[in-house]
Amino acid sequence: MKRFLEAGRLNSPRGIKGEIRFACYCDSPEFLAGIKRLYLDADGKNFLEVLLYRPSVPSFIFKDYEDRGLVSALNGRTVWFDREDFPLEDGAFYYDDIVGAPVFDADTSEKIGTVAGVEEGVSSFYYLISSGEKRWRVPAVDEFIVSASPAEGVYAHLAEGLETKDEF
Repeated sequence: MKRFLEAGRLNSPRGIKGEIRFACYCDSPEFLAGIKRLYLDADGKNFLEVLLYRPSVPSFIFKDYEDRGLVSALNGRTVWFDREDFPLEDGAFYYDDIVGAPVFDADTSEKIGTVAGVEEGVSSFYYLISSGEKRWRVPAVDEFIVSASPAEGVYAHLAEGLETKDEF
């Protein structure tokens, strides 16, 4: 289980006081409310201290980057958060934790593949399920995903039309 998870990508400066726009990869920008640090690497070795986070925009101001010229050097950088800073409720998990979990047919309990990834779509997230040459893109909604747990795997209904030829 990874300790540091992708929070999003820093974009262009906003204004003249070192504020930088942020493309959030989390369920919502509000998830990161109260964050004190973001990390510039997936190992958590280099961090940015958050002085201000504005989830409504979303954007940040970081300590030692309170100038448009300074913060522009961060443009395009991916940033991570420490999962220990955001404990989840019982039964909740991060999508990164489900990658690699087995996938079972919800009706027969037969193993049909593994979760290769999770991607965000327009109206929902999608579980990317792989089994040898077969691949499915399954909406993460109750109609198709009966249950999901990193420990117990995913139980799914793979309806017609969900199989894809896309690589993932």
